[in-house]
Amino acid sequence: MFISLISYWARKKTYAICLLVVVGLIIISLYLNNLQQQYDKTLTSERCISELKSVKYQLNVVTEYKNRIDKLLTDTQKYQEADKERFKDVMESCFAMRQQSVLCQNQFEDLQAESKKLRADYERVSKELELLKSQSNPR
Repeated sequence: MFISLISYWARKKTYAICLLVVVGLIIISLYLNNLQQQYDKTLTSERCISELKSVKYQLNVVTEYKNRIDKLLTDTQKYQEADKERFKDVMESCFAMRQQSVLCQNQFEDLQAESKKLRADYERVSKELELLKSQSNPR
């Protein structure tokens, strides 16, 4: 009976040791799993920080590009407005020159008509003078 009692205790001890080993392995497994999760979180956190820095840099680049484009747009709008004003001034000047040209053309036509009339009068007076000379100076 003593041997069977020892054998019983030996089996219980073996079961207890096996149970302790299994519990120990579970605890070690849980601890290692926890360490792995913490490592993954740290790695993910570092990756997130790296990505955040990268996105921040890209945002700065895009913002600088946007600012340059905005400045270029503003400058282009100023130049376009100045060109519009110059075009308007040139068109007004052309219109004034056109009116001046029409006025000069009308004056020229009036002078031509007056010149034609004066030539006709001159021709008539010349003929009358010739006629008078020929009448006063008979041969």
